[in-house]
Amino acid sequence: MLARRDLLRRLPGAAAAGLVMSATGRLAGEDVAGVAGDQRTFRHGVASGDPEAERVVLWTRVSGADGPVPLRWLVASDPELHDVVASGSTEALPEHDWTVHVDAGGLRPATTWWYAFEAGGEAGGEAGGERSPTGRTRTAPGPDDRRRVRLGVVSCSSFPAGRFTVYRRLAERDVDLVVHLGDYIYEGDAEDAIRSHEPAAEPASLADYRARHAQYRTDPDLQALHQQLPVAAIWDDHDLDSDAWRGGAPSHDPARQGPWEERRAGALQAFLEWLPVRRPDPDVPDRIWRSVPLGGTAELLLLDTRHEGRDQQIDHHHPDPGAALSDPRRRIMSEAQEAWLAERLRASPATWRLLANQVVLSPMQLEVPDSLGGVGRRLGLAVGSTVMNADQWDGYPVARQRLLDVTAEPGVGPVAVLTGDIHSSWAFDVPAGARPGDPPVAVELVVPSVTSPSFAQIVGIDPDLASAGGSALVAAQLPHLRWNDLRHHGYLIVEAGPERLQGDWWHVDTIDGSSQAERLAASWVAEADDVRLQPAPAPLGERPTTTTPPPPPAPGDTRPAPGRQRPGGVLGVLGASAAVAAGLLALRRRRQR
Repeated sequence: MLARRDLLRRLPGAAAAGLVMSATGRLAGEDVAGVAGDQRTFRHGVASGDPEAERVVLWTRVSGADGPVPLRWLVASDPELHDVVASGSTEALPEHDWTVHVDAGGLRPATTWWYAFEAGGEAGGEAGGERSPTGRTRTAPGPDDRRRVRLGVVSCSSFPAGRFTVYRRLAERDVDLVVHLGDYIYEGDAEDAIRSHEPAAEPASLADYRARHAQYRTDPDLQALHQQLPVAAIWDDHDLDSDAWRGGAPSHDPARQGPWEERRAGALQAFLEWLPVRRPDPDVPDRIWRSVPLGGTAELLLLDTRHEGRDQQIDHHHPDPGAALSDPRRRIMSEAQEAWLAERLRASPATWRLLANQVVLSPMQLEVPDSLGGVGRRLGLAVGSTVMNADQWDGYPVARQRLLDVTAEPGVGPVAVLTGDIHSSWAFDVPAGARPGDPPVAVELVVPSVTSPSFAQIVGIDPDLASAGGSALVAAQLPHLRWNDLRHHGYLIVEAGPERLQGDWWHVDTIDGSSQAERLAASWVAEADDVRLQPAPAPLGERPTTTTPPPPPAPGDTRPAPGRQRPGGVLGVLGASAAVAAGLLALRRRRQR
């Protein structure tokens, strides 16, 4: 397999121009929407996603058209696109915003492929035709193939909040698939923004959400990620509106933004148009919960805990929050999705079940003094004396217990939960119940944000100072917490194998574009026959099947020492119960703007 740097030198024509990097590591031609030269027909690049063993979804968009545009597509075994193994024709249509999804089949499993689209001219891009940048993708292993699979995991990418350096670093990694856990776009601007949404107003219609996606897809680092790696994406609240549930959102104003159902339909349609998603049910066009088999080693189960079936979050206006929390009828996902998930957990032939999940599953409630409990209740942050975030699974404890009960059933293989949303890094052993000390039934790996303000940034309290007063108390209340970091942006690399699963957190120094540096933050591993996290003996390294090793850790990086990692200084805001209440309030206010 070619190293990526060799690949960039060998790409042909417009494809090479579209991928050539400048000395700063950004794509050339950023001033023309991230595409070099006069490449305007395919100014939003190419993408691939939802790979199966013999097929993968290919995506592009045609710009500047006013009617249907015929396209040709091809898949080849070489970056020069000489050895074509699959090809066909399609159309970019205005009713789909000129986006194109091709489910290219007949491919070999576990193989790297190159692909492109062509518009106009004769076959091969000659006689005045224009060829898109050349994309790189990979099919999944076959069902009996138990090789290790490696995923990159990201979440929460606000365009105004920073440059997408995290995407650039991940695009250079040796992974089989990128899992995007949602908040791919944001509806609102960020404080201390370094660039602006255009248009600045929050989107409320299909046209608005299409325009927002179009702006994000001009970013050269996001284009590089999609061009180099297949992506399996799900949505979260900011892909529509902050703290959304199936029937609304706290900040949605019908007088200003129209009926909620129309806004919701427009946001979800735009997401499905602009992401390389394979729709699992033609009869339910906005269903996104689905499975991506990754050979005999893992099955990726992408959940929708946000827009499909979620009941409204409990807040301080609820007359009896305790009764609501214990109500078995309250759901965070629909009954149909919950039944599907239980069936896949029980029936999957793969070693690992990987749950791509929007909000934190592990319990994070904290008991606080009565005085703080009263403040928390007035702010909608507490039930009794328990501080909690009701937007997470903590706000739907009966639904969570149903899921954990299935996970704990004999015969259900090991489960790892991949979570975003909270703008910070966490490693949990997921307990079988709500009581401290319950045995673990899964592990949960929570990824930091790409650019969205970190938990520590949002709260604005010195993490070390906050933790000094109460880290031991919080550690005792959250014995299933193994490690966390509240300050940094970055991504997660997860490798699942027949015997174990490992997660490496990589943190990126800056999101303002002034540095491209990254560092290894932590490495944790769980054995398939003992699903609980332990410090990994070494970070993930180069795989035998590739000539492209991941970048080495920056000088001075250290891994967690052997033994149980108790929350210490990095516990930050959650180090003291008073800081938790302040932090959750700040987070809620920020999310509802």
